[in-house]
Amino acid sequence: MELKYPSGYFMKNIWNPYDCSMQTYHSVEELNSCLKGKIIYIFGDSTLLQWMKYFQSQLKTLKLIDLYENGWAKKQLVIDLERNIIVQWKRHTSPFISSSYQSNKEERTITREIDLIGGHQHNVIVVNIGVHFRAHPLPLYIRRLINIRRALERLFIRSPQTKVIVKSEHCGDQEGYYESQNTFHGYVQYLIMEQVFKGLNVGFVNGWDMTNAFDSDIIHPPLSYIQSEVDMLMTYIC
Repeated sequence: MELKYPSGYFMKNIWNPYDCSMQTYHSVEELNSCLKGKIIYIFGDSTLLQWMKYFQSQLKTLKLIDLYENGWAKKQLVIDLERNIIVQWKRHTSPFISSSYQSNKEERTITREIDLIGGHQHNVIVVNIGVHFRAHPLPLYIRRLINIRRALERLFIRSPQTKVIVKSEHCGDQEGYYESQNTFHGYVQYLIMEQVFKGLNVGFVNGWDMTNAFDSDIIHPPLSYIQSEVDMLMTYIC
């Protein structure tokens, strides 16, 4: 699928994309059946951390491993030993805006993280960068996206079976940062992301278009919205 606008519509809090028939995974049995045997690497910001929290809230068999890090943006790892499910979230590197202490001991760019993954048919990689770059010059954002694309190209050479999902950032102003992090800068970055990843064998979760259609004016939409983003992910990988 391409990253395009408009890409679908919401009805009764369920996203309906134009280019495919999205499946819904609202029961524990459906989620477990889809995720069974999969190792999911999630690299991005707090909007992808919401996906991690969603999995934890729906699947009580996923156990959080204490990795002894501090701050809300610490690396998160959950495991279901019975179904062989592993889900990991790790924040992208600087620029990363946070008011709390964050350790930099294991800071690696998404490019480096992808290069460290061998890849196989059970691997899923989810990538997202955006809102933390809004206050910085565009060349930094463009260079980071191009480096991620090159890493994905190398990944597909060694493992074409690995599934990769790219999520665009959400619209919505951050309270108190209307100039440096408003939706104008976000929309420019959204258009750049479309051009950089065009033609690459990845799936897109169009967070920008979806939050617009959901009429969300906050960066972190409610659970009723996050469910549709996760359903798009599951439709791709299952």
